[in-house]
Order: sequence, then C-alpha cells, then structure tokens
Amino acid sequence: MRITSAMMVNDLVRNLNTNTQRLDEFQRQLSTGRKINQPSDNPSGLVKALRLRTALTENEQFLANINEANSFMETTDGALNNINEILQRVRELAVKAGTGSNAGDDMRAISAEMKQLQEQLQLVANSTYGSKYIFAGTNVTQAPCSGDNWTGNSRLLESEIGIGVKVALNLDMKDFFGNPSGVDGAGNPDGGVFELVNRLIDTIDAADYSGVSAMLEDVDAKIGELLGNRAVVGARLNRMELQQNRLEEAEVSLTTLLGGVEDADIEEVIMNLRMQENVYNSCLAAGARIIQPTLVDYLS
Repeated sequence: MRITSAMMVNDLVRNLNTNTQRLDEFQRQLSTGRKINQPSDNPSGLVKALRLRTALTENEQFLANINEANSFMETTDGALNNINEILQRVRELAVKAGTGSNAGDDMRAISAEMKQLQEQLQLVANSTYGSKYIFAGTNVTQAPCSGDNWTGNSRLLESEIGIGVKVALNLDMKDFFGNPSGVDGAGNPDGGVFELVNRLIDTIDAADYSGVSAMLEDVDAKIGELLGNRAVVGARLNRMELQQNRLEEAEVSLTTLLGGVEDADIEEVIMNLRMQENVYNSCLAAGARIIQPTLVDYLS
C-alpha cells in the first residue's frame, strides 16, 4: 500500500486529537480531584457512586431525624421532671394537711399553694418543642390542656431512624392527665392528675384530715405512673444514641467507599499528566517533520 502525504497528515491530526483528549482528561481529574467527571469516564463506577451517594443521603437524613427526635424527647423529659417536682410538692402538702394539728389558717394556706401548683401543672401540660405541643399526641398544633380539660389524643408521633425502622417521639399521656369526672367520659376513671389535685383541694378545704391522708396512695400512684413514662423516654434516648453511633460509623464507611470509586490519586494523575504532555509534545515534533515545507512557503 502506498503511503501518501495526505494519509500521514490525517494520522497526525487523529493522533493529536487523541493526545489532546487524554491531556484534557488528566487536567480535569487534577482540577476536580475526581476520576469520574462524566458518565463516559466509567459507566459502571458511576452507577456504584450514585448508589453510594444515595445511601449517604439516606444516612444523613436518618441522623437528622435522630437529632430532632433527641431534642424532642429531651424537652419531654424536662417537662416530666417539672411535673414530678410539682407532684412531689403536692404530696408534701397532702402529708402536712393530713395532720390533725393544722389550724384553719394553715389549711387555707395549703389549699392556696395547692391551687398554684394545679395552675403550674396545667402550664407544664402545654409544654412545647418549637411550635409543637409535646403532650398533645398527633394534634401538635393545639394546646392539649384548657383549664382542667384535656383535649390531647393518644396517638403517637413517629420518626424514621433507619430503613423501615420507626421510633415514637411522644408519650400517650391521655390516661395520666385525663379529663375531670363527668367530662365526655374521657381519660382515667378518676379523671387523671387534674381531677386528683382538685379532689385534694376540695378535701383540704373541707378540713377532712383523714380523707387527705387516704388520697396519698392516689398521689403515689400518679408519681409512679410519671416515673414509668420517664423510664420510657430514657430507654428511647438510649436506643437513639446506639442508632446514632451505628449511622455515624456507616457514614464513615460509605464515605471511604465513595472516595475509592470517585476520588483520583493525585500523585498518579500528576505523573500521567506529565507523561501525556511529553507524548503530546513528541507528537507535535513528529508532525513538524511530517509536514515538510512546500513551494508556497518560499513564495511568501
């Protein structure tokens, strides 16, 4: 086969284009720090990278859900602690009121403080996390406590902390707070903690010492119920911490795997870039020999 000058020039142009593309590829890898900058660079690697990025995004969302859930439950635990302090004080006053040596003024003072504790209990029952009422069930936009009336529902708010794994954020407090006796028949048969405190106040106002002493068991039962709810919150927080640690470890693992697929070895890229520059310069030098001067060069 006869090799013509045109064939040599075409081969030169094709090789120059190939070398330029390779040079551009290494320059792009060096400037971005990534091996895969477009789908054609590594189609199978791109699919793997996209899957890893999806897993990382899910992992980050689960971690965000856990942080939100932790804040919600820590707020709940703080409110339960406030209620516990109120009930402990209610018990102290009930013990004091059950002593037959109290004068009328003493009983009135105890009753007045008990009423203040009742109002504070109602205030804590409407505690919020941000704009959400933490004891209202799923109806988080409406205050669950209106006076002694309890309008919150018993449904649970859930947060996803893993694929198909959900954890309740709130507590079913309807049985604890309840409604006063005779209001819609809702809540505990005894009307919940509001009704209990109201009955205590009425009994103290009536100077019924034995009646007050007899109600101490009811107060203790409510305190025990409250401590049980705090234990539930504590157990959930412990689980959240374990899941958070697992997700953080998974995030490190996924990031490492993604780096292995996408990240370029900078030292290797620099070496390949220098080699490709040499190849390109050699190609230009060879082209200068192939394209010899013609008569036109001397006529100019």
